[in-house]
Amino acid sequence: MKKLTFTLILIALIAVCPLAGCSGETKTASLPTATQAQYTDKNGIGYNEQGDKTLVISDFKDGKKNIEIPSEYKGKKVKEVGRSSFKMSKVKSVTIPDGVEKIDDYAFAFSTTLEKITIPDSVTIIGTNAFSGCSNLKEIKLPKNLKTIGMYSFDASGLKKIEIPKSTKKIDEYAFAECRFLEEVIINGKNTEIANTAFNTSTEVKITAPKNSKAQAFAKSKGIEFSNK
Repeated sequence: MKKLTFTLILIALIAVCPLAGCSGETKTASLPTATQAQYTDKNGIGYNEQGDKTLVISDFKDGKKNIEIPSEYKGKKVKEVGRSSFKMSKVKSVTIPDGVEKIDDYAFAFSTTLEKITIPDSVTIIGTNAFSGCSNLKEIKLPKNLKTIGMYSFDASGLKKIEIPKSTKKIDEYAFAECRFLEEVIINGKNTEIANTAFNTSTEVKITAPKNSKAQAFAKSKGIEFSNK
């Protein structure tokens, strides 16, 4: 009976702790692998062609520290930074071109040397754990058409300040959890939903948002310092 109880507890822990709140070893060990590329360019960026003849970045072979992703490769448009494509890479800066619409799950997870990333306004989705564990990423400008900030997307990152565009519909669970340097959060949308755990253990957070917004109600419920835009 004791053995069965322990097994059930272990299963429950695995279910509720996909990345955040686990040890560093557990987090990195659980990262999904990148997809093998059909094509690889001179910078080590790998691509896979989709049914609509666009390209998804599938992986990256470490080498260069400063990467400028091309908007096209072999005459095909780059549409997405794919799942786990730059995870645990040693890049320092990345420029994503206009036309890319999505930064997929785990795309830059635990790229601890990443300091600067340029994201075009064409990006509307930042996926689960996209920048989780990017401890040297201290600032980022989010695209003005961004709709979704996924679960754990900036968990345990080095962000000090973040401005959420008016277009964003939801800040998902644990999106900015464990951000121990995060102090200022500006939310431009009056109706942006904030998940209950969005800022878990980010203890220094202060929120600025429109008066009578959902952000104001969230701040009040969490005892977070709030000011009107």
